[in-house]
Amino acid sequence: MGYEPPRYLTSERMRPAVAKLSQLTYDDLIHGVDRAELAAAEICPQVWDSPASLEWGRDLFPSLAEFFQAAGSADHTMVNWLD
Repeated sequence: MGYEPPRYLTSERMRPAVAKLSQLTYDDLIHGVDRAELAAAEICPQVWDSPASLEWGRDLFPSLAEFFQAAGSADHTMVNWLD
């Protein structure tokens, strides 16, 4: 089942995630991230040698934040799974 078994956030645990994501920018998210540490930890994808490697998620971040907001507003539980 991917990298690990699926996990979930209950609606109670969604609230702080939604609150934080609503205040966070992508620049906040990547601030202080060390590409060399990601490479050493073998974090997938293995692209951390490129100076632009942290930019791959910038266009996806607003949709992720919106998705969390919608789920939190509806008091839904969220399942996350990395495959």
